[in-house]
Amino acid sequence: MSTGTLSSGCSGCHQRDRCIHALETQVADLQQQLQTLRQQLDELQRSRRRQTAPFRRRRRKAPPKKPGRPAGHAPAQRPPPDHVDVVHDVPLPDCPHCHGPLQEKTVPVQYQTDIPPVRPVVTQFNLETGYCPHCHGRVQGRHPQQTSDAVGAAANQLGPHVLALAAEMKHRLGVPYRQITELLVSYWNLSVSPAALVRACHRLARLTQPTYQALIMTLRGSAVVHGDSTGWRIGGDNAWLWVFSAAPATVYLVTPGRGHDVPAAVLGSAFDGVFVGDGAKEFEPLPYYQARCLGHILRRCRELQAIVSAADAATLEAWIVLLRAAIDLGERRATLPEPSYAQQVQGIEDRLDQWLLAAAPPPGAEVERLIRHLCAHRGEWLVFLHEAGVPPTNNHAEQMLRPAVISRKIGGCNKTKAGATTHSILSSILVTAKRLGHSFVELAVGWFRNGEAAALPP
Repeated sequence: MSTGTLSSGCSGCHQRDRCIHALETQVADLQQQLQTLRQQLDELQRSRRRQTAPFRRRRRKAPPKKPGRPAGHAPAQRPPPDHVDVVHDVPLPDCPHCHGPLQEKTVPVQYQTDIPPVRPVVTQFNLETGYCPHCHGRVQGRHPQQTSDAVGAAANQLGPHVLALAAEMKHRLGVPYRQITELLVSYWNLSVSPAALVRACHRLARLTQPTYQALIMTLRGSAVVHGDSTGWRIGGDNAWLWVFSAAPATVYLVTPGRGHDVPAAVLGSAFDGVFVGDGAKEFEPLPYYQARCLGHILRRCRELQAIVSAADAATLEAWIVLLRAAIDLGERRATLPEPSYAQQVQGIEDRLDQWLLAAAPPPGAEVERLIRHLCAHRGEWLVFLHEAGVPPTNNHAEQMLRPAVISRKIGGCNKTKAGATTHSILSSILVTAKRLGHSFVELAVGWFRNGEAAALPP
């Protein structure tokens, strides 16, 4: 019996025809999704069998972007040096090719800045000692430039500048200890064992422990704090490296677990600022005012558009357009009058509610799951429009996490819990000092020569 024949039947026939048509449409959409997923699976299996590196598998864009600075951009070049140590005159009496006389001679200037040969400076401290009849013990003098009171077998100490350089190369740049020792031998003719650098970093971490706690207290008093985490290893066990960053301070922490108790312990129960996260599960139970990253949800929408039906793709496109309009409005906040800005924010909020409550046509399973997720965190997507200083994405935390990821790829993670603690403390102080424009070498020299744990205010 054909559809045309059934169309003239009873109301039950009409309802059956509509159900059949809806099921046929759904089957067609599912077949299209199945074909797309099969193609992606085949591509993934082929990519795993390829012998080329991942960056070689990407196809070049046509036409590629022209390298270098765009036309009309101001030139960028090294400025002339502020002093000259050596001057060499380079005469040219005749042509070096035909040896003919030269005319219209000029003398342009070229500068060359280089590192001079370095010879380590060895300082000898003649330490006077004696017996005190009042204290009933031997006492020893100490020079302000000393970093240790050790004598005897441990009398040959490393200076604070070497130890500060090793700490920064390891815990900020990710260079392994063994490669640091090779660099010291090659360029400074300074023979050092990796174990000596490990012990020195542990000692520096103990000296800077109060400053690390001061950074945590600074986070707790900040108006906006970004948080993120990534996988880590302690020996052969799984662990996590966390980053919490605000305008004045950045704190790293390596823990064996990934529960919400870690950020709760760092920020404390009295934190009343805005916490910006990427929407990970460990951040959801936190009792703070939270703002979610729009970059992650936009990326998720783009990925879904490649596998869902055309109707669902159009629904996702409307959501993407809405979020981009919200981001654009947040960027123009300073240029708009307050009443006009508030009116446009309310318009964005109304459009968001309309999109979330739209019921026709019924979305597919993937889009419906996304809508449920968006509804469950309705008040966390547009916080940046209401709170000044809150960005629409969690890009700041990802940038602060990048040095740790590079360090993990180059030098690995930590072998012991003590090493993980040392890395947490020193990487926090190193990154914070660089962000604030302080010289870590000067700070470390002060800590080593003082010999006592002291907190420096951020």
